[in-house]
Amino acid sequence: MKIDIKYKPGFAMACVTLDADDKIRAEAGTMVAKSANVNMKTEKASRGGVLKSLKAAFFGGESFWMNIFSTNGTKGEVKLAPTLPGDIILEELDNSTIFVQSTGFLGAEDSIDIDTKFQGLKGFFSGESLFFLKLSGKGKVLLSSYGGIEKRNVSGSFIVDTGHIVAFDESLNYKIEKFGSWKSFLIGGEGLVARFSGHGNVWIQSRNVPQLGQWLRATLPPKKK
Repeated sequence: MKIDIKYKPGFAMACVTLDADDKIRAEAGTMVAKSANVNMKTEKASRGGVLKSLKAAFFGGESFWMNIFSTNGTKGEVKLAPTLPGDIILEELDNSTIFVQSTGFLGAEDSIDIDTKFQGLKGFFSGESLFFLKLSGKGKVLLSSYGGIEKRNVSGSFIVDTGHIVAFDESLNYKIEKFGSWKSFLIGGEGLVARFSGHGNVWIQSRNVPQLGQWLRATLPPKKK
C-alpha cells in the first residue's frame, strides 16, 4: 500500500494506492473518488462483535459502520478526505497503540484493530467525547485535523486544550483540569485542558471544532419563527 498526501496543509487529501491484497478501512463519508476496480463494502467498525461496535457508535462518536476498500487482485486507487478543512498525516504503528479523538480518525490498514477507551467523567467535563478510539497493531494510520497538525514529543508534562487534541500515545497519562483561575475559566475564553505526563507523542491541531460551532452560532442570524 502506498499513500500520497496532496494539497497540504489546508485542504489535504490522501491518495491511497492499493496492491492486490491490500485493504483500508475509512470513516464513513470520507471517500472522494476511487478506481472502477476498487470494491467498497461496509462493515462494523470494530471486530469484537455487535456490543463492541455499539460502544464505538453510540459513545465514541464514530459511525457504527466503516467502509472497507479493496481490489479484484489488481492495483487500484481510492482518495480520502475529512469533512473539515485541514491537514492529514500518515503514521506507522509498529505493534503499538495510540488513542484518537473521534474527529481525528480518517483511515487505517485493515491490520489495525479499532476499539474504544472510556474516558469516564474526564470526557464529560471536558465537553469532548466520552470515548477515544483505540488503534492498535502494525500498519498505516491516517490522522486528520481541523487546521494544521503538529506532532509533539512529551517528556515530563505538557498541557493541551481539550478541543485541540488529535491523538496521543498509550504511554502518556492525562488528567483534565481548568486553565488558570476561575475568572479566566469563566470569562477569559479559556476552558478545560488536558495535562499529559510521561514519555510519548501527542498530536495537536491548530484549530478547535467546538469553538467553530460557537462562532457559527454567534454569527449566523437567528431562525425566523
